[in-house]
Amino acid sequence: MKKVLFALLALCVIVPACGGDDGGSAKSMDESSSSSASASSTASEEASSSSAGAEAFAGALAASLSSDPEFPFPGEALCITESVVDEIGLDRLVELGVSEDAGSDDFDVLPAEAQDSFINGILDCVGKSGLATLLVQASNEDPDDGPPLRMEDAECIAEGLSDEQWSNFLQGAFSGQELTDAEGADFFLGIIEACPQILVNSFKDDLGLDDSQAECLAGALTGTLIDLFTSGDLENGDAPPEVFGELIEALVGCGIDLEQLE
Repeated sequence: MKKVLFALLALCVIVPACGGDDGGSAKSMDESSSSSASASSTASEEASSSSAGAEAFAGALAASLSSDPEFPFPGEALCITESVVDEIGLDRLVELGVSEDAGSDDFDVLPAEAQDSFINGILDCVGKSGLATLLVQASNEDPDDGPPLRMEDAECIAEGLSDEQWSNFLQGAFSGQELTDAEGADFFLGIIEACPQILVNSFKDDLGLDDSQAECLAGALTGTLIDLFTSGDLENGDAPPEVFGELIEALVGCGIDLEQLE
């Protein structure tokens, strides 16, 4: 019922403009002034009703978003949904079949236009600090994967990635689509170029290296060796002998005892 009500509220802005009766030029100035004032008052009331309907829709949609325990930004839910309503419009949302309960639906069942608008709303409302927090949380889901990403590194990534890159990341995160090994390697290389200190901190946290060892190893790694780390071939024992030899040379050159890595 509420979805129908919001559709009617949006329609109220359009229908009155089609009505009215032109009584000719014989109206007095008083009649004309009265008619103009009445029309202005009606338009104001209709705009107010439409605004109230949009606000109610955004509020209900935010409530459905916040009710999902997996939604990472409950504090920004209202800002996000208001952004969606402002960008698409209430009548268009209804036309797309997006109801006030859509926040509890799977992200990938939403129309593409609505998905894009939600992502834009997140980027506008959450900000880079919120995205950095999301990265830290995402890196801490499985304790077996090692320590979580440092906040300083997450903030560097958040600032370093473009809005387009973030949009692609969030699309994949909310739809459950994982990157392929090749895409993951390219993505990681882009991050390392923007935030080289991440590699140093990763070696310190994951491998137990000291500052000088970690900085030396980070500087010694070629693109081939970075691919080795990101692809998982090193852990799986699938690394080609010549590449593995290159890694040993880099480790020894940085004064790293191989027993440290066991």
